[in-house]
Amino acid sequence: MLRLSRAGASQQAWLGLLISLAATLTGCDHGPQVVPVEGTVYYNDEPLPFGSVMFQPQMGQPAGARLNEDGTFELSTFSEFDGAIVGQHKVKVTCYASQSPQIENKKSVGEQTLGPSLIPEKYTYSDQSGLSVEILSVGNQPIELRLTGPPLKLPR
Repeated sequence: MLRLSRAGASQQAWLGLLISLAATLTGCDHGPQVVPVEGTVYYNDEPLPFGSVMFQPQMGQPAGARLNEDGTFELSTFSEFDGAIVGQHKVKVTCYASQSPQIENKKSVGEQTLGPSLIPEKYTYSDQSGLSVEILSVGNQPIELRLTGPPLKLPR
């Protein structure tokens, strides 16, 4: 038969309380809510055929994606295509000559030159682009990002 003194029972109660508190503090934080996000980037009303997008939330990890040839994208934050953190985001879009599939295939190993931006420079900075999006926890529709500028000169 197990007998505990008052001091032993009190120590066990404190130990149990500390374990419960530690489990509560560490086990309940699953991180920010991330939801799937997809969309299309248009430049002068035409799909932007290559480049990338980045969605920067007010706090936390940004989400990014490469553009497909039809201008579409699916965002990734913590794992491939998991989406973006719920909340308000500032958005930037890049489209450099070096991101073109024709140029990427010709690069030598280790070459990292971006080259000139093919879209107005303001779009490459989330705080200057004028693009912002609110990601909802449910009911998100595909996002359309519409950019304008001089005619796009695609590399060959």
